[in-house]
Amino acid sequence: MSCNKEKDILGNWKLANGQGTLNIEKLGETYKCTWSIEEEDHHHEYLGIGIFVNNKLFVSRYSKKVPMAGVGMYKPIGDFRSNSALWASTQNFDTLGSGIAIRQETNEGFEGDYKVRYFIKEYESPIFDLKIIKKKQNDNLYDLTWAIHNKVQLHGVGIIHNEQMFLAYGGIDFQYEVVILSNVNESELNSKGALITNSSINDEIYIR
Repeated sequence: MSCNKEKDILGNWKLANGQGTLNIEKLGETYKCTWSIEEEDHHHEYLGIGIFVNNKLFVSRYSKKVPMAGVGMYKPIGDFRSNSALWASTQNFDTLGSGIAIRQETNEGFEGDYKVRYFIKEYESPIFDLKIIKKKQNDNLYDLTWAIHNKVQLHGVGIIHNEQMFLAYGGIDFQYEVVILSNVNESELNSKGALITNSSINDEIYIR
């Protein structure tokens, strides 16, 4: 039986190959994910912050050692010069923010140079210079950088889904992975993920 309800994605899952577990819980307007993975002789723990859109959970996955990470979505509006933004950060874990990215070009697609500002509660970010570049090895993946006064402050990886871009981002010294989680049924969860340093999409299956 197919299930696409938000609550069906919550709870404890385990990798179908038996090498790890995933817990998903809702915190306010966002979602917290916790992975415990066994790889050969190593044990890895990862965290994730997610947003639920169109019956899928879009997550930024990162090492527990990372001090800050974020997840976001860009959606084209108007004449393709603008993208609206929905985002969440571990600095305000349970709250969604908004934003607007504007460029001069009106061509379709997300590539380009933007001026972008973000908003959350009473806070307004400075204006960032956002550059989005398509990865050469994969037309569905993008590299993103955010700069202020020509100094890159953040980097990220984006993936296209339903004509929207979902992304994982954070400080330039750390790795991030954008992950799409979707229910196959009540006891099976499909995962697609792309690391910021790779040009491939990895598939995983979780069960319970």
